Amino acid sequence: MECVTGIGTSVLGKIGEYVVAPAGRHLGYVFHYKRNIGHLQNEIERLKDQKERVQHSVDEAIGKLEQIEADVEKWLHRACEVIEGAEEFIPNEDQANVRCRNRMIPDLLLRYQLSRKAKIMAREIFIMKDEGKFERVSFRPLGVENIIENKHYEAFETRKATLDGIMEALKNCDVDITGVYGMAGVGKTMLAKEVGRKTLEEGLFKMVVMVTITQKPNLEKIQEEIGEHLGLQFKEKSISKRAKKLQDRLRKEKALLVILDDIWEKFDLQDAGISFRDDQKQCKILLTSRFQDVLSDDMNAKENIQVGVLSNDEAAGLFTKIVGDSMRNHEFRTLATQIVRECAGLPIAISTVAYALGNKSLFIWKDALTQLQRSAPTNIKNMDKRVYSSIRLSFDFLESKEAQSLFLLCSLHEEDAQIDPDNLLIYGFGLGLFQHVYTLEEGRCRLYTLLNKLKACCLLLGGDDDWHVKMHDVTRDVGIMIASEERYMYYIRSEAELEKCLNEGKLTDSTAISLPHNYSSNLPEKLECKKLLLLRMGIAATLQIPSDLFEEMESLKVLDLSGSYLKPLPPSFHFLQNLHTLCLKKCV
Repeated sequence: MECVTGIGTSVLGKIGEYVVAPAGRHLGYVFHYKRNIGHLQNEIERLKDQKERVQHSVDEAIGKLEQIEADVEKWLHRACEVIEGAEEFIPNEDQANVRCRNRMIPDLLLRYQLSRKAKIMAREIFIMKDEGKFERVSFRPLGVENIIENKHYEAFETRKATLDGIMEALKNCDVDITGVYGMAGVGKTMLAKEVGRKTLEEGLFKMVVMVTITQKPNLEKIQEEIGEHLGLQFKEKSISKRAKKLQDRLRKEKALLVILDDIWEKFDLQDAGISFRDDQKQCKILLTSRFQDVLSDDMNAKENIQVGVLSNDEAAGLFTKIVGDSMRNHEFRTLATQIVRECAGLPIAISTVAYALGNKSLFIWKDALTQLQRSAPTNIKNMDKRVYSSIRLSFDFLESKEAQSLFLLCSLHEEDAQIDPDNLLIYGFGLGLFQHVYTLEEGRCRLYTLLNKLKACCLLLGGDDDWHVKMHDVTRDVGIMIASEERYMYYIRSEAELEKCLNEGKLTDSTAISLPHNYSSNLPEKLECKKLLLLRMGIAATLQIPSDLFEEMESLKVLDLSGSYLKPLPPSFHFLQNLHTLCLKKCV
């Protein structure tokens, strides 16, 4: 009997444990309704605080162009949904005071349901809040290191249209290769870096890789640099095997921009392993070069966008920003206007001169202007090294000796001159510049081919109409220096400069002399230039050509006296026994 009683007591105890305890817990939801709702509200606020902290870290990372970790983005998205759902659930005053039909007793079932759900949601939010305690929210993408550091980029208005054009080309699914070209020192590399930075900022690409190709491409070095950005190491020594490995790696990317800077000649992308599949529409290649024809013809760039020089206001603003306090003085400002004009909107020339003149005396500024005006700024710090040498490289890279000679002929024209191709054709024929050309039509075709080549290299610019061409002032200065130092071809600006050249014996071995149009200063009685082949001079109507001027010019082949006063005709004309070409346009 005692045994039965013991068993009964034990069984009843267990029954009580399994029945009373849950019942008490469920009753607790009713009794602790307000506490559970209040706890949920507190947890929502804590989750909001945590979400805000994470969002601050994310915003900071985006500002640094870092990529946000996927789990962080997912957590933020879920946090927004959970907060929104929880806030919609929180009972309002009417729900909290719902009564039964007799209006005396609260609706216990509804309170039970709301309280129970509040406690469950509070627990879930607590767990989620802990999950949002990330050690880091972002990572620095491979390939971005040398892109985002673009501190010296100036967002000029003239650059905006160019930048927008490049961005549109990169967004075009039908354009896989985009080219950017312009003359040396115009800012192509800086602009390409800005494109890389901007595309990452806008999320157009997940990764940007930029490498410099240079005048003599080193495939192994190029592969190494691209591989380093992609976290790819090469153990292979064979260029072709490395190319296959690089290609396989690139074809795993979904949104990648490869920028190849400073291309000089045809560069086989396949040989280097730089290629994408046809379905990799978000993987693009951006090329920069001085040579438009290299981009369009050799590299098959579907879109080619030119980078032009700065406007006058932009050039002045850049100069002022660099030189600083000196611009407060009226005399310095007057000189600055003339100096900037001589730089003709070329960023590298403007910045080089400005940095050289910062905090320098007025005398140094005046001397710099004089040097710039005379196309010989050899004493301006870094001018020869940074500016002239870069343009000189473009000249040296011309494969055609004819193109080089034509470029130097153009440099003998006046500053900002609209150069008439017909004059160049006449000079070319007279000097025998065109090889294996025997008719005027053949010569014209050859001339246009060479002019297009020079324009594609940005050594010549289009004129004010479709017919004429012109030269950038700095490019022309480089041409004048090369012409005088290596070909003994001289552009003489004034009587003083002519006299100085004569006294120093510079003109004795000269092959070409050019005087500015409407030259009105005195001429020497005789020019002893036995090797002279070309003479350009438009003498003002008030000046008469000396009788014996041509007596020592027996080798002269081309004489251009356009616009000169020729009454009477100089007797020394009969000494010009080898003259092939005589230009007498608008002569009197």
